Amino acid sequence: MKSCSLGNGFPGARRIHQTAGRAFMGGMLFAILFSAGCGTARPEVARAELIERRSALDERAVQRDDEITDGLIARVMAKHDAHAAGERDEPPVLDILVISGGGDRGAFGAAFLKAWGEVDDPEWRRPEFDVITGVSTGSLIAPFAFLGDEDSYRGIVNIYRNPKQDWAKLRGALFFMPYSESILILPGLEREIEEHLDRDLVARLAADHDGRALKISTTNVDLGVPRVWNLLNEARRAMEQDEFERFQTILLASNALPGAFPPRIIDDSLYVDGGVTGNILYGQELRPGGFLEKWLSRYPEIDPPLMRYWVLFNNKYRPAPQVTRLRWFNVVDRSTTMSTRAATMTAIQHLHALAEIARLRHGASVEVRTASIPSTWVRPAPGRFNAESMNDLADLGERMGSDPANWSLQPPP
Repeated sequence: MKSCSLGNGFPGARRIHQTAGRAFMGGMLFAILFSAGCGTARPEVARAELIERRSALDERAVQRDDEITDGLIARVMAKHDAHAAGERDEPPVLDILVISGGGDRGAFGAAFLKAWGEVDDPEWRRPEFDVITGVSTGSLIAPFAFLGDEDSYRGIVNIYRNPKQDWAKLRGALFFMPYSESILILPGLEREIEEHLDRDLVARLAADHDGRALKISTTNVDLGVPRVWNLLNEARRAMEQDEFERFQTILLASNALPGAFPPRIIDDSLYVDGGVTGNILYGQELRPGGFLEKWLSRYPEIDPPLMRYWVLFNNKYRPAPQVTRLRWFNVVDRSTTMSTRAATMTAIQHLHALAEIARLRHGASVEVRTASIPSTWVRPAPGRFNAESMNDLADLGERMGSDPANWSLQPPP
């Protein structure tokens, strides 16, 4: 479960952070002098071949998006026909849930989604989402939200409410050495994913879902691009091959905070946290070649459906002000946190802009609704993956999720 900075990402963070800082500073000279040539070896690949791999990945991304878009169009058209025939009371709506990264703050988002099920107002009640996207901690929530039953929502909330001390641990005495893959190892988090995203859950995801889509994002470090995964296709692949490690590794990759958490190798490429290239995954439906453009091309005489984006930001828009210590580690830590928050705000503003362009250019009805952790929230206990703080976040999420007033139709300032 991703945090936006090293100091924000694991249990007992303050103690480990201080230990890591002292060890890092004390061992830096040793590391520089004696670590050359150390580390886990990977085979060299010619630049031309890497460029070819990236081009192939780009082509697969286009095919993936076309496949998902065609499924969504068929799904919405079936609803349109049912409404026209009087078999359905309301016209179709395309509902898209966008779940951000945020590390342990995913406790807020998971609980928000669960409590949202209590809302009765048809304008604001929790729908069956046509598309769900997740990044980092959002990628862990997304499969449970996609299944959408109360047991699934309770299950993911319980995971966040009960953090284990071994979710993240220091990688031995020389964790600070440059040849280490990461400062931490994740035995507990790996166990949680294996236990809860098991064969039964994967089988449910692999079933036919009438054109719905579930996508999560990672970052391909070797090729220098984000990679979005059609998680339903990956679930079907896992069931066909009766092998679930790849499916689970994709989720771990989406949460692989660079430097802190171990990167993952998939298809001979190195992957880290999806938040590196975008803390939310959004807007494909409004972009060229996406749902809206294809709908207008295929059905020019039929108005496209109302499109509603529900963006759940597992964080505050801006970090609390503080006096930052004049040390490079603290400056980098603080700056990384600010960078991630600012990039997410820009992404949400961009989504609002895409919606406005769709309204002006095509007359489409597009709404963007966002919810986030209030700026007034204060962590009650130091460190991350702390049970007290995560339960406080879950309590906050449950209070906010049950009240539609906590959704905003305006972009962040």
